[in-house]
Amino acid sequence: MAVAKKGKPAVKKKSPEKGKVQKAKAAPATPPATVKQRTVVTPWRDTLEFKTTYDWLFGKTSTPANRRLALSKIRIWNLRRGNLCPAAVLATSVLVQAQLDDQEENSKIQSTYASAFNRFYNFMSSIIQGHNMSSMYETAKELGLQSFIVDLRHLCAHGQELPPVEVLRNTSEHCLEWLRTYYWLPHKETMSNLDAGKLQRKDKIKFENAVNSLLEIYDLTLECHLKGAEKLKAISKLKSSAEFNKIRVFSSSKKAKTSKEILDAVVNDLSALVKKESTSMKALTDIYTRCLLKMEYFLGAGLQIDDNEDALISATQGLFRLLAMQGYIENLFAALVQLTENTNETENRRLGASYWATKMIETFAMLFRMKRMYKGELDLNDKLKPADFSSLNTDKISKTMRSLLVHSNVDPSLTLIFGDNPKKSRTLVFEREFILQRVGPFNKYSGPILKGLLPLADPPYSKSQITDLTELCDIRLMGYKTEYKVEDRSTPVESYNLEFLEKLVAKAAQSKSNNFSNLESSDLGIWKMENDNDWSKCALGVLPWAQ
Repeated sequence: MAVAKKGKPAVKKKSPEKGKVQKAKAAPATPPATVKQRTVVTPWRDTLEFKTTYDWLFGKTSTPANRRLALSKIRIWNLRRGNLCPAAVLATSVLVQAQLDDQEENSKIQSTYASAFNRFYNFMSSIIQGHNMSSMYETAKELGLQSFIVDLRHLCAHGQELPPVEVLRNTSEHCLEWLRTYYWLPHKETMSNLDAGKLQRKDKIKFENAVNSLLEIYDLTLECHLKGAEKLKAISKLKSSAEFNKIRVFSSSKKAKTSKEILDAVVNDLSALVKKESTSMKALTDIYTRCLLKMEYFLGAGLQIDDNEDALISATQGLFRLLAMQGYIENLFAALVQLTENTNETENRRLGASYWATKMIETFAMLFRMKRMYKGELDLNDKLKPADFSSLNTDKISKTMRSLLVHSNVDPSLTLIFGDNPKKSRTLVFEREFILQRVGPFNKYSGPILKGLLPLADPPYSKSQITDLTELCDIRLMGYKTEYKVEDRSTPVESYNLEFLEKLVAKAAQSKSNNFSNLESSDLGIWKMENDNDWSKCALGVLPWAQ
């Protein structure tokens, strides 16, 4: 919550000019005071909660019942913030409680008022005593309290006889009014709610700026590298003077002579940056991912290459290995998937996200097969050397890993080669719930991703289920390419529900001569296409297809 406090503007006095008689002039209008806002964490949820409590205490609706509600709310505030609850709020509560006891004709009201008044002064003086040691009179003067408050406090705390009840009653009323004008009213008029989502710590802002700066250089250099500009002289012909100057300054500081060396230097700096900040900040993933998706050329690089995809894979290999080492690879993949499903994004960005997400799925599938093969070998030979799948993030790969990589059925020159996070090694599979969430926003950008995720489902689908679901995805993607439509469908295409799929498959079978003869009993995992089940002949608790 942001609390705005008004400060007095400094007004300079002009000296009269010599030899001129100063005429009386109307006083100029006082300029508006500059309002300085600061962000503080308050025990109340928002301004409405604070203003409601203020009205219960001091407003026209202030009744004994409402004042008790206000005291209950203040107790909640005290529980929320503990000793960080504002002293003025706590001082208000003790005086209001004494007044409520007075209205109920408490027989010990004199001692109640005295104790409340003593606690009021202690609460208020704690504001000043934390900064400097001063006498009670100086403290009261600095707070704006009159000196008789200090004298009365001495009588309540150390006097042989307590002051009269009427004096305590009037003083409590006076102090409550002072609290209202000193604390409650200024806060009520100047506070405003703060959107916590827009609040960022300074160290997070600094980290984000540093990552953005490095990735900007990476993006500019990647474009030059893929276009054949290796040396700075060639880069200067491709880039504007401002962009080239950024690359030149960075390469000079890292003593990098080629675009490939610049890319490697950026990756090294990103690694050092995360290691430096990871001890003080834990929530770096969102910042890092957001910065990665800002790289314009990187995101669409896969769409601009023809037969030179191996150069793109080779150039970006280091970045993906770094992300795998840092444990951010899964977060980047989820962000890419969401980007393909975002209808507010541009077509190029969605296509680029689809490309990289599909390439990452190929790597996930490769790792899945390699680990399955290693487990099979380990079951046959328990003396087999342990395989470190995080070593795939380096250039030094063991003989065992090289053998598994060869038999993983991928082309290393066209596949991103990265491994596990060393601190959290696990098989990269996807829960069925994650795959089901991709069905609703299915489109031509996310369709290939959904197809690639099917073999990586956990629990796994059967081969027949994967085949049938893949065919359904292909039919749907074919509809995007040929503007194929189903007549009389009751739901929009985006819903992709069972009824629509049944119509789509049936229509495709008729018009495209697709062979779906087993449609009536095909087990599709997340969908079940069975129309003629005789439930009357089925025993209780037994499904028809399980008999």
